[in-house]
Amino acid sequence: MANFHRAAAIVIGDEILSVKVRDTNGPFLIDRFRARGIHLDRILVVRDDVEEIAWAVGACRGRYAPIVTSGGIGPTHDDLTVEGVARGMGKAVVIHPELEARVRAHYGASMPPEALRLARVPEGATLLQTSETWFPVIRVEEIYLLPGIPKLFELHVAAIADRYQGAPFHLRCVYLSAGETAIASVLDRIARDHPAVALGSYPRMGDAPYRVKLTLEARAAEPVEKALADLLGRLDPGVVLEVE
Repeated sequence: MANFHRAAAIVIGDEILSVKVRDTNGPFLIDRFRARGIHLDRILVVRDDVEEIAWAVGACRGRYAPIVTSGGIGPTHDDLTVEGVARGMGKAVVIHPELEARVRAHYGASMPPEALRLARVPEGATLLQTSETWFPVIRVEEIYLLPGIPKLFELHVAAIADRYQGAPFHLRCVYLSAGETAIASVLDRIARDHPAVALGSYPRMGDAPYRVKLTLEARAAEPVEKALADLLGRLDPGVVLEVE
């Protein structure tokens, strides 16, 4: 499928792994990518460590595109993403002349020397400018380095997603009053007879208005609608609460 992209995200930060900060960038990326037909296949969360970042890059590079990193872009001691990505790709860290000019223009005469750390990039990187912020997205091959601050991350994601946009996903949901055991044989049959459709089953407990939510999903409407019709034809109508 020519427009099918399998993406990955690398979320970087000790604060994420210690839950001092709860990650919202991963869920945001999933939502925005799916809206543009991009499937996020993997999310790795690693600490602020050059070797860990390099390992994550090596695990994803060549298997996924695009790869988006979140966090570790800045002027402080724990901003190690550029170095980690460079090491994972076997590249040097260099000062990007255009980015250096942007940094100097942004800070002006009062610029502290540490601000120039913002101009460091993996060798061969290019800049993807957005209209939302003065600081661009750093791109090297199919890897995009984004800041971890949620507002800045969100502003940059659209520029990346637009470059990889494909056919959107088609999703239908069925809510049931029956438990999974009672419908397992039907689900086996639907999964076998409609391999182009991703069939999911998600039980709920407690005060939920349903016991199981089923999802049917594909990149085209026709196979989903066929699988849905087959599913509804095999289920006891009395257990179907809602279809959407």
